[in-house]
Amino acid sequence: QSRHAQAHMADEDPSAKLVTYRQQLAQVEAAIEQDPGNREWTKLKSDLMEVIALTSELAQVKASTAGTSNEINEAALRTYTVGEKCQAMFEQDGNWYNAKIVALADDGYFVTFLGYGNTAQVEFNEVRPYARPDTSSWHRGTECNAVHSADSRWYDANIVEVRASTVLVAFKGESESTEVEIDFVRLRAKKEEKRKEKVEEKVEEKAALPKALEILPDDSEDTIARKKKKLNMFKRQEKKEKEVTHSEDRRSSWQNFSKKSKTISKAKNNHDPRWDPTRDHGEL
Repeated sequence: QSRHAQAHMADEDPSAKLVTYRQQLAQVEAAIEQDPGNREWTKLKSDLMEVIALTSELAQVKASTAGTSNEINEAALRTYTVGEKCQAMFEQDGNWYNAKIVALADDGYFVTFLGYGNTAQVEFNEVRPYARPDTSSWHRGTECNAVHSADSRWYDANIVEVRASTVLVAFKGESESTEVEIDFVRLRAKKEEKRKEKVEEKVEEKAALPKALEILPDDSEDTIARKKKKLNMFKRQEKKEKEVTHSEDRRSSWQNFSKKSKTISKAKNNHDPRWDPTRDHGEL
């Protein structure tokens, strides 16, 4: 797609884009049902699901920025008890991480981020239901890092078996396997990925911030607090928009699927085999 087309999509209402993406996901799933072994379509399904998740989060961030509290997901308004797992927003980067409620506060909760150990106070709208880590790429023998129960430190290990809420790992130098909670196991990052993360961090640091949010020497304490809150929301929205833009190249694979799906024999939705999926639905 051209830069103009991508810019137009970035300005679209995320809620409207979600409708289109979900329709396209349904079409891909129908095609996979007819050809389960097609890796290209399976990859397209995975990409669409990721795009849907990112767009959904972007829609929530924009809603909170605009002050439309009436559109907040009901799941975010539920109450949590001490000891319950959840996801909480880390203020410094605006990302969501798995956590555990450790105490209640007047305007939110105190949480401990799983796998990190740090505790923070978060507001009610900065907590959402727990999400099990994605283990689709975790297999027997995969290199990882895991927390050892002996000293709560991270050590090199290899995955032996992935279970519902735990992972059986073999720590380097130990003959017996150990069961570790799933949130305390991470795949070992490759050197190329680490270098890429450092480059992205440097680029993000150079991003310009709105002048209206700059803290001035004569600002009052209330003004500073208000600016900091808006600044966090701005950074959060900017990050989500970058993630959505970064996924644009994946969406282009929809065009290839649209062409190939013309020859599908009868799909789940009972459309004609010659039905063109681009006729009634906009392309990504």
